[in-house]
Amino acid sequence: MPQPEAALEITSLTKKYRRLVAVNDVSLRVEPGEFVGFIGPNGAGKSSTMGCVAGIIAPDQGTVTIQGVDVEKDPVSARMRLGFVPQHLTLLDYLTGLEYLHFVCDLREIEEGDREEEIEDLLAITELQDARHTIVREYSGGMIRKLALAAALLGDPALLVLDESFVGLDPESTYRLRRRLERHCARGGAILLSSHILDMLENLCDRFVILNEGQIVRDLTGDELAALRERGEVENLTELYLEVTGKADTLDA
Repeated sequence: MPQPEAALEITSLTKKYRRLVAVNDVSLRVEPGEFVGFIGPNGAGKSSTMGCVAGIIAPDQGTVTIQGVDVEKDPVSARMRLGFVPQHLTLLDYLTGLEYLHFVCDLREIEEGDREEEIEDLLAITELQDARHTIVREYSGGMIRKLALAAALLGDPALLVLDESFVGLDPESTYRLRRRLERHCARGGAILLSSHILDMLENLCDRFVILNEGQIVRDLTGDELAALRERGEVENLTELYLEVTGKADTLDA
């Protein structure tokens, strides 16, 4: 039987910045329905990899496909299948929150009759109902991040790529958005989520990919992590992360 189309397939990806090799021959396949925690210390290459997936950074070598669509060869079709929230946000701040969501719907060619209920649902989840007619430049940092997450979820794209997307959010919003992301995967969508909040990732994701110095140093499922805990090899995801990135000495600090 033919292998089902991957939500994301990265093959031999390399990205250099002059002499710095930020991403070094990385290959990764994410299946529909997978919720993947993308973990690594600062400078490990996570944001560069995510930028290549989103098509905003050009790789030096390798390919990235989203649902089989090559990001470099067909960027418009690839982005139709992607919801991306970068770590550093830049939105169209002269629009209202509602106008911005409709703008994203237009880009994704979501029909008028299909968007209203979804927009209302996402405004409720992000608690932005009362700010829908407020200009985005007047939003707080947390409100901007919630609007970006709502926009990324519009149309249930095949792949969500989220880079430190829970930074600055209050616990209530974090809880609601976590539940919404879980529903996205239950519907067959895939998520690649980068965060330094490892306790949250351990409870949320079903797979963990750890990057260090531009390379994948560990790729394991939640069941495999649970087996390591049962055997007493690690206590949790944080301890595994520190061991494989060469920072285990901090455990005894």
